Amino acid sequence: MKIAIAGGGLAGLALGHHLKGSNIDFKILERDYRVGGLLKSETHQGYTFDTGGSHIIFSRDSSTLKEMVNLVGNVVMHRRRTVIHYRGNFIKYPFENGIFMLSPQERFEILLDFVNNIGKEKKKPENLKDFFVQLFGEKIVEKYLGPYNEKIWKRRIDEIAMAWSEDRLPKPPVEDVLRAAVGIETEGYLHQLRFFYPLHGGIESIARSLGEELRENVKVGNEVKGIKPEDDGIVVNGEFYDYLISAIPLPSLLKILGGDLEKLSKELDYNSVTVVGLGVRGNLPDYHWAYIPDKDIIFHRIAFLSNYSPNMAPENRGNIIAEISHKPCEEPREVIDKTIEGLEKIGIGVEVETAKKWVNHYAYVVTDKNYFKILPEIRKILKEMRILTLGRHGNWEYLNMDAVWKRAKEMSEVLRSMQ
Repeated sequence: MKIAIAGGGLAGLALGHHLKGSNIDFKILERDYRVGGLLKSETHQGYTFDTGGSHIIFSRDSSTLKEMVNLVGNVVMHRRRTVIHYRGNFIKYPFENGIFMLSPQERFEILLDFVNNIGKEKKKPENLKDFFVQLFGEKIVEKYLGPYNEKIWKRRIDEIAMAWSEDRLPKPPVEDVLRAAVGIETEGYLHQLRFFYPLHGGIESIARSLGEELRENVKVGNEVKGIKPEDDGIVVNGEFYDYLISAIPLPSLLKILGGDLEKLSKELDYNSVTVVGLGVRGNLPDYHWAYIPDKDIIFHRIAFLSNYSPNMAPENRGNIIAEISHKPCEEPREVIDKTIEGLEKIGIGVEVETAKKWVNHYAYVVTDKNYFKILPEIRKILKEMRILTLGRHGNWEYLNMDAVWKRAKEMSEVLRSMQ
């Protein structure tokens, strides 16, 4: 069997990794002149920034975690230190574990609402707001989950179709919420509590390792421009293959195919993310990252990469990246100045030595009301054309790195069985 893999981001590289050693002849076609996709890092004046935003290595699946960690080699293991900026203070993350840090009145309001919510009849949630309310009650949604998610998605959360699961946002045990409310140390999201990060080179270390392993199979500077389905296969850029596995953004694939599929691509909604990197002097908080729901602050999340690995910044310096979600055609102006201003507003005053920004056009897949109607139709048509999709943007799903890795492994097993 001979297959083309479109896209040399994590999904395409992971599939190649799992196909290595099989009888399948595969080629990874990457538009850029280096692999990585969103897993790219850039060194600027001694600071190494992750240009696709903050990524860490974690998983509930121990074998997946082990495979990804072994791929990098030298890693730093951390116990998560993460906070939420709420009403002028930093409180413990996740929000329900930081209740004890709120005022007595707010603690009472949240606890009463949470307890009253326990016995309510639960229907299948129709949108993201319904899902959050069923898990946490109205007050936590009103105070934090609503504002934060609307800042990311740039629309009301009751307009977002239900595509999440309790695997992604697990239901907090009642005992944990009660403990947190009275000040007993509690940890939520245990699958993410311990995470790993490359000691050198930033998150791109994963892509570099895979790219080196697959160097004979990867063709960089090779954008997919022509796709022509045939009865017994598919022609990609003039070369015949049995199948095309597409890990490039789904709208890009549909535009290449043209016709009715290109029209359907306009129905796929998403947000972009601008990442601002700051190399700074001054003492940084001892956090890994922080969530910022405040409307008057431009970024929704900041990460202190020099706390991920000391090699991300020169000695006695700090490395910050800020993530700013926006609609694709609405990139914010003066984004670096506004990021520095936002840091000052939350009490992080620093002397900036260097600053740079990167725009990631495809970032967050938005599951609007058309999502579940259009996606199955698109995937059915593509499958008939011998095109399978993979990855966060290839399959048009909100997936973490470990899920992408696992899906790639599963697809490799399907392809092997088809020989």
